[in-house]
Parts: sequence; C-alpha cells; structure tokens
Amino acid sequence: MKIEQQKQAVGEVIAKYLTAVKTWDEKAFRETFHPNANIQHYYVKGDEIKTITLDEFVGSIGSLHSKYDNAEEKAREIEISIVDYLASVRVAFSFVMGPRTLDGQDLFNLAFCKGEWKIIHKSYYL
Repeated sequence: MKIEQQKQAVGEVIAKYLTAVKTWDEKAFRETFHPNANIQHYYVKGDEIKTITLDEFVGSIGSLHSKYDNAEEKAREIEISIVDYLASVRVAFSFVMGPRTLDGQDLFNLAFCKGEWKIIHKSYYL
C-alpha cells in the first residue's frame, strides 16, 4: 500500500474517532482502538500523567455526554506520519463541553494489525 493510501486510511480512523466522540457512538469509538490500547492524560496544572485503560476512557467520554448536551472534540489541525506498520498522528483540537471550550493536543500511535489501522496509544493534554 502506498504512503498516501496509508495516510488516507489512518485519517479515516481518526475521522471515525472524532465522529464517535461527537455523536457518542460507543461501538464505533471502541472499533477505532486496539482492545489493549492505553490512554495517557497529561495534567498541565498538576504536572502529572494519568494512565487509563480503554474501558476507563470510554467511561469518561460517556460521562461527559451524560453531563452536557454536547461534548465534542473539534480537530483544528491533523498531521499524519507513517513508518511501515506504524502511524503517528497529531491532532490539535478544541474540546467543547456545554458552554466551555478547552484547547488541547492528541498524539495517537496506530498499528496496522490484521489488515486494519487501530489506535494502540493516545497521549493528550487538555
């Protein structure tokens, strides 16, 4: 597969992720991740890193949708790099939660597993 095709396929996974966050489609959200993926949230104010499982991350996004009428990660910029069977994606975003909007950055690592690109790690700050 050519690099541009790989970038397009990775971009489609990220687009599916963003749509699933906005509409809170838990099934589609989970489909973008490898089941063993982990998520790390860097807390800027506390200078701390919290590592959570995919299930914990699903719970946190679900709770935002329970609390607010809208919870959406709006990408402002997306950069995709491919290295053989791995991809690195940087997403500059604004996260809208009810009346609040916070800016942050996602760094995703994806792997090409069993014919599909899957998110294997997400690091972010908000």
